[in-house]
Amino acid sequence: MFCMSATPFAADGSLDEDALRAHLQRLVDAGNGVYLGSGGAGEGHVLTPAELRRIYDVGVSVCRGHVPVYANPRESRSAAAMYEVAREAVAAGVDVVQIYQLDAGHGMIPTLREQEAYFRELLAELQHPLAISIHAYAGYAAPPSLLAALIHDFPQVGAVNVMGPPNSYFMELRDALPESVLMYTSVLNVLQGFALGASGALLAENNVIPNVCRRIADGWASRDLDMASDAARTVQRFSNVVNRWAPSTARWVKMALHVLDLPAGNGVLRRPYLLPPEAEQADMARAFADLRIRELEGLPAPAG
Repeated sequence: MFCMSATPFAADGSLDEDALRAHLQRLVDAGNGVYLGSGGAGEGHVLTPAELRRIYDVGVSVCRGHVPVYANPRESRSAAAMYEVAREAVAAGVDVVQIYQLDAGHGMIPTLREQEAYFRELLAELQHPLAISIHAYAGYAAPPSLLAALIHDFPQVGAVNVMGPPNSYFMELRDALPESVLMYTSVLNVLQGFALGASGALLAENNVIPNVCRRIADGWASRDLDMASDAARTVQRFSNVVNRWAPSTARWVKMALHVLDLPAGNGVLRRPYLLPPEAEQADMARAFADLRIRELEGLPAPAG
């Protein structure tokens, strides 16, 4: 179970390294792998390459040797723009760098030739373990035949993350790739994903409920399907609550961390995000109380 980690900021908007360390340590303690600096939960689109490098450095120092620590450079509009951030992750020593499909902007859907040219230009430069993301927000999905050809030619690609496309696409891609290439899916599809050959899930919910999320994988691995299904139901109920404030992910993640008084919970986001008003925070807190989130995560009762 991989967490698309939040990026904590101090009151002045600068990176809060102490809060980042505390947040990542909670994920490590719960046995969740980490993706750093993503465009959604990690607010990666408003971070400079230098800030992202510092996040990668901190993440490696906290997580390496305990859980997998990966980088998730934001969606980019050229191979050069993706490489600008990805090379910082490589230099920091993350285990794997995920690369998104081309996000050309203004509604442009790349042709097959354009997709292939983008990937080949990027993969030729990145001689480091990589994952490719096929994400619904891109608005298109690379054909399995293209991904199979790329992975044949660039063996540093060891994983493909399928976030949003239907199970029919996932299965077609699983059949097209070597078994050595791992595949991941979203948490709300992970139990069926396990049955179809997934190795795990990428999610943002474990910023807040990492122990519950981990129990889905632990239950499946131990063949305790009651554990897995109970945890999956809790995650779905949790998602039903927080999706009131989605998209995007960072808004509800920071809000949830804030109402539960967790590390990185000062509620500071970078604009254009704004923390929802106190009345909505109270709504979220009541919904979390109904779900017994504090109890399930072993968190102390709220102050007062």
